[in-house]
Amino acid sequence: MPFGRQDFFSCKFTGGSFLQADSKAGAFSFEFRATEVKQMVKPSIIHNTSLAMNSTSRSTELIHVEEDPNKRVFRPYGTAAYLFIQMRVYRGGPATFAIVGLASKPLHIFGKPRFECEWIPKNSSSGRKGKAHRMLPDWGYGRVYTVVVINCTFSQSVGTDGNGGDLILHAFHGNQFGKPERIVALKEEQGTYNGSVYSQAPPYDYLYCGSSLYGDLSPQRMREWMAYHAKFFGPRSHFVFHDAGGVHPQVRKVLEPWIRAGRVTLQDVSEQEQYDGYYHNQFLIVNDCLHRYKFMANWTFFFDLDEYLYIPRRKTLQYVLQELSGYTQFTIEQYSMSNKLCLQNKLHSISANSTYSREWGFEKLLFRDVKRGIRRDRKYAVQARNVYATGVHMSEHVMGKTQHKTDVLIRFYHYHDTITSRGEPCREFVKPSMRKNVTWVGGTPYVYDGTMKTVAPSIKKFERDMMGSELASILQ
Repeated sequence: MPFGRQDFFSCKFTGGSFLQADSKAGAFSFEFRATEVKQMVKPSIIHNTSLAMNSTSRSTELIHVEEDPNKRVFRPYGTAAYLFIQMRVYRGGPATFAIVGLASKPLHIFGKPRFECEWIPKNSSSGRKGKAHRMLPDWGYGRVYTVVVINCTFSQSVGTDGNGGDLILHAFHGNQFGKPERIVALKEEQGTYNGSVYSQAPPYDYLYCGSSLYGDLSPQRMREWMAYHAKFFGPRSHFVFHDAGGVHPQVRKVLEPWIRAGRVTLQDVSEQEQYDGYYHNQFLIVNDCLHRYKFMANWTFFFDLDEYLYIPRRKTLQYVLQELSGYTQFTIEQYSMSNKLCLQNKLHSISANSTYSREWGFEKLLFRDVKRGIRRDRKYAVQARNVYATGVHMSEHVMGKTQHKTDVLIRFYHYHDTITSRGEPCREFVKPSMRKNVTWVGGTPYVYDGTMKTVAPSIKKFERDMMGSELASILQ
């Protein structure tokens, strides 16, 4: 839902008489003869501009002025970036709301736009002003558009009487040129307020918020990731995926059984593609997910489909999160794995493609990058009730403490780009006799790490128990 669009018009000069002036849907066009412009000049109506029109009528009067040849005129064409594009509004409690959307990045970087919040009770003409706090959580990665999360907080509860009302967002360009926008961000209907949501126990222990899914995704890698993490998180968990064009029919075939089982929600966010943001607006998507499911789980996790969480033996996820319960957020260390290097043995010979291709990706990609002195991206989990906005690798807008020293409790294995590779991942092989040595590939040292291979049999059994043979025919 975009606001603050600038409408422009274009002119066409032709030989012949003045033809037509026309306006429709906010975009104006007209044609006239250059030789007859002088007869239509009305300098008393406008000053130092080249064109003006009365847009209240479909037939629009044309006026042309040439008063000062040294007064230069600038004629814009097309559409400028919107002042604000609203995705959704969410209540954060009796007196607070989060408005999630996009806005022109140049305007927010170089200008001074501002917002004001107002609550108008139903059947009332007067409203109550609230404080609007603007957050830009995409770390400057935005493109034409940047992500904006606006927290609207009121000094006392609003709408808790159940009578309904409107949340109004007043958006200002921050200069004398742009017209302020009055945006009805939320119309809360009578009887829909439910205050128990903010105090009762959530329905899930764990929630997964996925970024935008795009590109030619591998159905088999999706199958493996889903089975692994459905078991990892257990039955009191839920997964939210966002389709930005990557959920083609074969991927949907993988997800459908989990959707029917109530474990997965798939949302279509393809409309965001028309607004040019960072990586299919993934910062927008994770912030919407954060607020949409804020009160649905104790912990919310953010990581990607080529990443696998792992808890060391003799520990459980419940134990780890109990240890970290005093923190609003914790980050997770990355173990970067080769996406093409496999161990060659009797089953994994170069000529035995049909044999090793039946193994799952994480049980045969067993060589870990041990290059020192480089910074590896981390992923994270939060207690969402205490988070105002979030990012891809961590949140900078939390109430409470963040813990980064978690490597002895939890880590994740990263198989970079394997989710978008449809072919066999094993493309280079290491002889068994070299398994205990350091293997150098392209200037990067790798060591053998068979940790994930040991858990593969239990994951496959879990999937069979849950889904039977429904997913057995999935291709790479």
